[in-house]
Amino acid sequence: MRTKVKDYRAGDEVNNLILRLVNVQYRKTTSQADYVNALGFDGEEILEVKIWNVTDSIRENLENGKIYTCSGQMKDYQGKLQFNLKELAEADPSLYRLEEFFEYAKLSVEELKEKIMNYVLKIENANIKKLVLAVLKEDLDAYFVHPAAKSVHHNYISGLAYHVYSMLKLADTYIELYPFLNKDLIYGGILLHDFGKITEMEKTTGEYTKQGNLLGHIIIASNILYEKAKELSLEKSEEYLMLAHIIIAHHGFLEFGSPKEPTIPEAYVVFLCDYADSRMGALEKELKDGVKGEYSQPVFAFNKRIFYLPDLD
Repeated sequence: MRTKVKDYRAGDEVNNLILRLVNVQYRKTTSQADYVNALGFDGEEILEVKIWNVTDSIRENLENGKIYTCSGQMKDYQGKLQFNLKELAEADPSLYRLEEFFEYAKLSVEELKEKIMNYVLKIENANIKKLVLAVLKEDLDAYFVHPAAKSVHHNYISGLAYHVYSMLKLADTYIELYPFLNKDLIYGGILLHDFGKITEMEKTTGEYTKQGNLLGHIIIASNILYEKAKELSLEKSEEYLMLAHIIIAHHGFLEFGSPKEPTIPEAYVVFLCDYADSRMGALEKELKDGVKGEYSQPVFAFNKRIFYLPDLD
């Protein structure tokens, strides 16, 4: 049986402890020597991790968010267990289950694929359907396992697909209430609006890539859409232009990061669905461990506002 943090006491030697290392930070001691500060998660508990001897091997292999087999010694620091890590190697995947170390969406990948592809089939406009499928096929597997964000909302495995599915469900209400809306544009815009996040962030760590830092997911997605439109000879079509507008306008306001604000009704609906689901997703995450009849901790996504949890069944 695999050992866990709970099996150790201060002073114990540690061999082959499997940890996911997060919040990895290189720092300097008072003598200007490098050391690493991190958090280690064994699937159940989190503890502080220090690497005082930063070897070349550790520099080459240490990445934020990866799962490692670790050796070292447990120490007591201010009454808490602290792990002084001396050696690490990427853990053998046969020794653990990935779901132990990562949060997953409420629906499985298979369920999300079925539900989202059913929305693709609802698109009647041939050009919109061609463009949507062309973009999705660029990296369909990643689309269904990627997180939607590094933090704040849907920052878990399949978070992107679950966010898209939730938006599609919200959009159905708008489409039913306001029949003047073009459902194909709304469905297509929702399906593509965050596609750039696959390139913007690493899948398992949520860390931003170079392209993510320099371009951002809005520009990345609009570039991919243009490439696919050119391949299909649709770059001058009305359908391409409207989908591109929805992608670049889906944050709603210039101050929220949109290069353009929504200027077609369908783009505004996509923004409303995106804003509502991202905020409610963040709120659900922050309040899940809250106590009825008490106030929450400040919620970052709501400018650190605190929320009261009604004491009701």
